[in-house]
Amino acid sequence: MARDLEIIQTDRLILRGINEEDTYEIVKWRSDPEVYRFFKNPHQISVKEHLAWYNNSYLVNEDRFDWMCIEKATGGKVGVFGLAKTSDCVEVNYLLAPEAQHKGYAAESIEGIIRYARKKWHVKRVVAEIHRDNTPSLALVQGMGFKMSAQKDEFVLYAIEG
Repeated sequence: MARDLEIIQTDRLILRGINEEDTYEIVKWRSDPEVYRFFKNPHQISVKEHLAWYNNSYLVNEDRFDWMCIEKATGGKVGVFGLAKTSDCVEVNYLLAPEAQHKGYAAESIEGIIRYARKKWHVKRVVAEIHRDNTPSLALVQGMGFKMSAQKDEFVLYAIEG
């Protein structure tokens, strides 16, 4: 089973809803110590753990939406980008394959899912919660116009209005 999400296209990328066939890539990317050290629950995950989350949490959560990002030129999977809806905003989250970093894919994908959220849900405020030591992610959201709005422990909340 998969959630039926609208396909989002950008200049170089196609974003389609995640499904069980994406498990290998998601587990591989999410289990990289250089990636998971910036998560709230920093640990390597297993296929079993991912599938349990996917089937028992993701598929039943009507306020969480995740897209697999695919490079149009190669058809290769390059990351996962998501939105979590709250009463007054959406939070963006993302997981980019190490080999896809520093190519502008994250900004392009985030812009695409923000356009989607604004069109579909008329969202005005978008937030991103980032580990204070995740320098590339901090630079990414700052470069996209997000402004720091709060800090709690090791995480910094950035927001963009409009």
